[in-house]
Amino acid sequence: MNTFPPPPDMQGYQPPERNRRAQRTQQPSAPAAPAPVRRKKKKRPLITPWQWAVLGVLALCLIIAVISSVSAQNSLTALREERAASEKAWQQEIARHKVLYEDEIRYYAAVNNIDPAFVAAVIKRESDYDPYAVSNKGARGLMQFMPDSFEWIAPKFGIASTDFDAIYQPENAIKMGCYLLKYISDKYDGDPILIACAYHAGWGNVNSWLKKYSSNGKTLTINEIPMDDTKYYARKVLEAYAIYQQHHY
Repeated sequence: MNTFPPPPDMQGYQPPERNRRAQRTQQPSAPAAPAPVRRKKKKRPLITPWQWAVLGVLALCLIIAVISSVSAQNSLTALREERAASEKAWQQEIARHKVLYEDEIRYYAAVNNIDPAFVAAVIKRESDYDPYAVSNKGARGLMQFMPDSFEWIAPKFGIASTDFDAIYQPENAIKMGCYLLKYISDKYDGDPILIACAYHAGWGNVNSWLKKYSSNGKTLTINEIPMDDTKYYARKVLEAYAIYQQHHY
């Protein structure tokens, strides 16, 4: 194999070592891609206007419900208090309707076939069970007999017509009063309004009222009674009658 000597100008020449890394570093790099621009997202509100509207409606409904509940509770409380007051007043009214001389009332009511509760109601209204009651018109006793009524009935029971003081005895007053109530009851078929009116104002007046004010000529309502004091009297007797029927007889 032939070797050729290097040219004279190349003697002692050493090729430089290649620094490939340096060459790579020195080589111009490609321009970097621009970083993407990030758009700032708008902050979403926690509650949207539509949700605010719904919450407003719900709040309004809740307020109305609370007000209605309070109003209903107040009304219920007022109603309970009213009922309690009415019940208390009614119990007091019952307590005021005392019963005295019950045996005499029952006996003479039975003898005359009339309701003892009605007799008790008349006594309550006439004298409030005071055997010595005297009216400004001269009526006396439990059932407030006038002198002319006493003179008519007393002899039927063996009592002198001139002995008006005998009416102060409770038994005399009750047996004579029951007799008179029976007499009136027979005239008006047991109608309690007409009996009360006749006992207070006389059956002559009642007969006249039936002709003038009655819608059927046989009965009278409380409102058809033309005399205010008799109207008031009849109403109070009927009220007492109901109480005595319900609680005593």
